[in-house]
Amino acid sequence: MKELNSVSGKKKCVLISPPELGKFCPRGLLSIATCLESKGYPTRVIPLSHYLEAETRYSPEKISAVLEDVIQENDPFLIGIGSMTADYHTSADILKVCKELNENIITVIGGMHPTFTDMECINQPYTDIVVRGEGEWTLSELVSALENGSDLHHIKGLTFRENGKIVRTPDRPLGELAELPPLDFGLLPSEFVRNSYVMGMLSRGCAFNCYFCADKPFWKRVRHFPITHVLHEMEVLNHSYKNPMMGIEDNMVYIGSDHFSELCAEIKQRKIKLGSHFHVQTRVDSIVNDQGLRDMKGTGIQHVVIGIESGSPKVLKLMNKKTSPEMIISACEKFREHDLLPIGVWMIGYPGDTPEEQGRSLELLQYLLERDLLKFASFSYFVPWPGTRFFEDPEKYGIEILEDDRSTWYYCEEEGRRYPMCQLKDFSADEMAACYQKSFEIISKYSAMPFWKRETESGTTSIAFKDLS
Repeated sequence: MKELNSVSGKKKCVLISPPELGKFCPRGLLSIATCLESKGYPTRVIPLSHYLEAETRYSPEKISAVLEDVIQENDPFLIGIGSMTADYHTSADILKVCKELNENIITVIGGMHPTFTDMECINQPYTDIVVRGEGEWTLSELVSALENGSDLHHIKGLTFRENGKIVRTPDRPLGELAELPPLDFGLLPSEFVRNSYVMGMLSRGCAFNCYFCADKPFWKRVRHFPITHVLHEMEVLNHSYKNPMMGIEDNMVYIGSDHFSELCAEIKQRKIKLGSHFHVQTRVDSIVNDQGLRDMKGTGIQHVVIGIESGSPKVLKLMNKKTSPEMIISACEKFREHDLLPIGVWMIGYPGDTPEEQGRSLELLQYLLERDLLKFASFSYFVPWPGTRFFEDPEKYGIEILEDDRSTWYYCEEEGRRYPMCQLKDFSADEMAACYQKSFEIISKYSAMPFWKRETESGTTSIAFKDLS
């Protein structure tokens, strides 16, 4: 087993990322840990995937053995874990093991899934506290209060049990991102950082309100990090770890903004090396003018991931995308004019979708690939994630849930093929799977990007697209 690097200090916090995250650097947890360290609370981040062999990654016995070493070497008084919907079952099991190893450890869970399902999460007997929303300020106040024996009721953004009752404090207002220090990669195992996929962040939140996405309900509004933060992280990754940053994690990068232009200028000025497949994710209507596209020239940014979602005007309207097939084609033409490599992200099975409407998506997909306006594309099935209007009342929107096990929602497989976790009244699961197969055939025929194609065929859409829900 790989050596665990303990931290010094009388009281320690350990933050754990579930093994499902794989080689992705747990940016959210690392930001919280960096904040705790800056306030004098020694903290360690444990990416479980780093300590587990691939073939036994989800073995409870193996996870338990790693956690036993973590607790023995770090002696934490608090263990926290970040959770998405797809890995929540693992996160809950991890906290259970921690409590069994040391019942005095305070267990905390946070992230997008617990924020929207906090009552469900707190009813797990091995979860002491749920942190809702942004974690940096809440965890800092929580650790201080626990260390000093103070009352938790005044800390905003908490759900916890007290005297057999559940206490839910008011939501925490959004913090000032400029107050947060740049990530301290030294809180992670150095070998993990050297071999992980590290993404930067320019902002939190999205100004748009696509109904399938939980970003808007979670982040509320758009706030920007100082450009110096991501530049510092890029330079540290290059100089200390020889592992260039792989991309920008924001669900929406505003290519036409002054913020993005400043980033591009500084990358060129500082001669920062980026990862060979460095990418940003954006929308087709983010190109107000060509300035942002010109700014990218010479930065090393070539790949642009575009949230296309559908080629059907009807479905795009139902999604509240506020885009059209014509806008999609125009944006792809602009990207290619500036020698950028656009990668389209599409969705199958959104409420209101049908085989006929999905046929329009496939037609647009083939049109774009045939004309070299897209270099690659990725299709995924619609999922009614927590935080969206579809989660609480799927029947209202004609959604039939086929798989109750949420751990399979992002990646359902049946008889060797990917399968949707839900179906619609006018779009059966079999019909969706047929459309998915057809999309794969079209992409395989026309795409000239073996890197992205290889990642898709291996079962992961690509390293660019990970579930944030």
